[in-house]
Amino acid sequence: MRQHIRMEGMTKMRRTKFTTIIGLLAAFMLLAGVLRAEAWWDDKWEHRKKVALDTTANGANIADNLAEVPVLVRLHAGNFSFDSVKPDGSDIRFLGSDDKTPLKFHAEKFDPQQGIALFWVKVPQIAGNAAQDHVWLYYGNSSAQAGADPGGTWDTAQAAVFHFDEKEGTPRDATAYGNHGAEFNGKLGVAAAVGNGASFSGNGERLVVKRAPSLNFSKGFTFSAWVKPVMEQGSAYLFSWSDGKQSIEVGLDQGGAYARVGEAITGKSQPLTPQAWHHLAVTAEPGKKITVYLNGKEAAATAAPAAIPSPAAEMAIGGSLAADHFFAGELDEVELAAAARPAAWIGAAFAGQGQDGKLSSYQQEESGKGGGENLTIRLIKVTARSITFDGWLIIALCTFMLLMAAGVFISKFIRLQKIKRGNEAFLESFNSLHDPLELDLENEDFENSSLFRIYRAGYDQIMHWVEKHGGGKEEVSMTPSSLNIFRAALDRASSDETRKMNAWMIVLTLGISGGPFWGLLGTVWGVMNTFASLAEAGEANLSAIAPGVASALACTLFGLFVAIPALFAYSFLVMHMKNLNVETRHFIEEYALRVEGFHGEEA
Repeated sequence: MRQHIRMEGMTKMRRTKFTTIIGLLAAFMLLAGVLRAEAWWDDKWEHRKKVALDTTANGANIADNLAEVPVLVRLHAGNFSFDSVKPDGSDIRFLGSDDKTPLKFHAEKFDPQQGIALFWVKVPQIAGNAAQDHVWLYYGNSSAQAGADPGGTWDTAQAAVFHFDEKEGTPRDATAYGNHGAEFNGKLGVAAAVGNGASFSGNGERLVVKRAPSLNFSKGFTFSAWVKPVMEQGSAYLFSWSDGKQSIEVGLDQGGAYARVGEAITGKSQPLTPQAWHHLAVTAEPGKKITVYLNGKEAAATAAPAAIPSPAAEMAIGGSLAADHFFAGELDEVELAAAARPAAWIGAAFAGQGQDGKLSSYQQEESGKGGGENLTIRLIKVTARSITFDGWLIIALCTFMLLMAAGVFISKFIRLQKIKRGNEAFLESFNSLHDPLELDLENEDFENSSLFRIYRAGYDQIMHWVEKHGGGKEEVSMTPSSLNIFRAALDRASSDETRKMNAWMIVLTLGISGGPFWGLLGTVWGVMNTFASLAEAGEANLSAIAPGVASALACTLFGLFVAIPALFAYSFLVMHMKNLNVETRHFIEEYALRVEGFHGEEA
């Protein structure tokens, strides 16, 4: 039976060790994952940058979820290193938030000489009122071929998109439908809200788009554009179509935007400020609603007819086919969709395409050819190269203290676990005894039990008293004075156990109190070196102050690396030691009372 219990105990110990090893491996893998961050998509690309998408109140302020949204990525010298990319930008790639899925994209403009690049990226989904979505921008591969896909950047409902990025000729549609302009007599190449735009004089200038199957608005209609009127105009069409019986028009009346679908016409928005860019959008859904949006907000609306007519003739942008209602001003990013886009879509277009760029933000460049080194690790390496000898000396001392504290914690933790298991086995046997002195003293399960050692000290004291007075173990009868000596032996054994448990705990207390002071010493030393370097250089420059500052902050960091783990380890061990002391005190009282009741002299 005893052998079976011993084997079961050994099995539990192996299981505990195995679980501990698995836990340590899992923690190591998690730490490695944190340090390395997301995996690198392709080792051939040397650099990447995260483009974060924020739909919270601090960003685009969009509550609804969106899918397959074309997002404008604005790159300039302030947020992008054009020296790290090919001259034509053909090594640019965009990846989803999983850092695995390539995204469809194309460039509206890429000019490294001016330090400007405009990319349209089809983002699979954007969560409303959240800031966790993002895309990855990869670049820095001299052997990469162009990967842009203009047609794939838009969903199937997007019937036409005019960037007006041409320098001359007729504006071309950026979608796969190819609904290019058939006639254009305005002016191209003018600076606009997004890259370049088109200018219309208001005197017979317009863009004509031919009828096409993709321009079927029977299921819904969306028009959007960036508009910059020259002045407040009486009546000007931004988009129009009419066959004499049915018509669709989006226009300005006395400066206010409105929309007409058949006989249904909305009210007017507030007048558009002349010589300023505005984002104007109109959506119409059959049998539901015609809505005018100005700068991402609903500005006017009315009920939509049960059926929306599909253009049976050519359409005009900037005027009418009847050669009237011409618009005077500039247009950019004119888009036509064969679907009624939701309000969140319009809001994302305004927030993402505007100069404020509230939808997108750009994080620091990460470099990692051949595996994708994390930015944090790279900065740590840079800091390490700047630390001076005195800084390394303090760091070495702090590291030694940390290792000592870790060693003490591990040894104490293991010892506490062994004592806990030994005490459990001992108490199970002790509580089953009729006579408290009949315990099997050769039981190996009690080897690590502190309570057994205290029990043995009391037992030996009783046996010594019995032998001194010529009695036998079978007839132990103790006087009050012998019982007091017995209790004193128990207290002495308990004190010895406490002393053993507290041994080396001074290492942890020194780590808690001494670690920050070592760090402070290194900090002061580093600051002193900084001022000495400035005095030697005769001027304030980064190369002079960086080593001293790096050493100072690194020493502070390592001092905290010692103190914080030591504090938690000390608190953890003290809590378990207090529990053990309470258990010991209860056992001593119980043991003494049972011995007194069973072997004490009767009054």
